[in-house]
Amino acid sequence: MRGPLARYLARARAMQFHYLLAALILLLAVYPYVGADPIALKVLSWFVLTTGVYAVSNRRRQVVIAALLAVPAFGLGWLYIITGVPALGTAESIFTLLFYAFTALICLLRVVSARRVTSDTISGAVSVYLLMGLTWATAYSLVETVNPGSFASSQPDAAFTFPTFIYYSFVTLATLGYGDITPLTDQARSLALLETVSGTLYIAVLIARLVAAAGLIPESGGE
Repeated sequence: MRGPLARYLARARAMQFHYLLAALILLLAVYPYVGADPIALKVLSWFVLTTGVYAVSNRRRQVVIAALLAVPAFGLGWLYIITGVPALGTAESIFTLLFYAFTALICLLRVVSARRVTSDTISGAVSVYLLMGLTWATAYSLVETVNPGSFASSQPDAAFTFPTFIYYSFVTLATLGYGDITPLTDQARSLALLETVSGTLYIAVLIARLVAAAGLIPESGGE
């Protein structure tokens, strides 16, 4: 019994980033159809929180920190749905923002320190990029909550919901710049600028690192 179980656990451990990437893709693919349903959105977020905690579970300290951020984020989100108290929604956004940022950082450190490129390494690299988008989306939502009117839309009477900021975040991260949503305040513009720079640098630096890890070019640049 120990043999098959040990092999199963080892296989699951080697696919940590696969699970996280699947949860992230599920969230981004389904949220446009359930954005008006906060319960469905919370369920999708739960998959990301759970797989995110598992993705950083190689070290006890990391999994403890991730859990301490994920549990309040999940619990406060449900309390906000039940009670409608704005302060609970703000607190949820703060914990969610910290969780996404922490998970992205730990995953990035693991990806860049990988001695060889595997399918899980690639999944981790993509997961970091998607987590970056969600981190900035949460930051935009938090700014708009604290300071309403931080963003303007080309569509009259447009509602700035979290799904709206997911769209805006990834458009900004990819430097597409459609212009249908515009940051108005200095805080909002600063976040948009930082996201644009981080997205560009991430692609350039990470691709170079993965190519070096794959052995296609020497890391030191020597002979």
